[in-house]
Amino acid sequence: MTSKKKIKIIIVDDQSQFRESMKSFLEKELEYQVIGIAKDGTEFLEMNNISHADVILMDIEMPEFNGLETSKLALWKYNHLKIIAITMYKDNAYLKSLIESGIRGFVHKTNIFNEIQQAIELVCDNKQYFPLDLLLDQ
Repeated sequence: MTSKKKIKIIIVDDQSQFRESMKSFLEKELEYQVIGIAKDGTEFLEMNNISHADVILMDIEMPEFNGLETSKLALWKYNHLKIIAITMYKDNAYLKSLIESGIRGFVHKTNIFNEIQQAIELVCDNKQYFPLDLLLDQ
């Protein structure tokens, strides 16, 4: 692995087991730096280090304040953010609304450990990551 700046990530997800598994995977396997974890959109928006993150991994389906609304508010305040949606949805209309909101990519939760590194690397390189199988799945 070439020496490069560690990518800083914030994880936003309402499932504690998923948050911990993802944090461990990102830090130990991929050597990224998790600089924050939030259990919902409200907790995320109250964080004081949002602007320091290179990537936000945002669960879309959360109680109270969902990831789509949270992302829109966060991007309004910090327009440089690179948000990757973590979703269980495969509905094209729903996924289109994610893209229109300014989210830079999405990964289906069932494929996350296989796809997250590619998604993060592309998004950090100012590209987008929208898996073709999700876009074409009807």
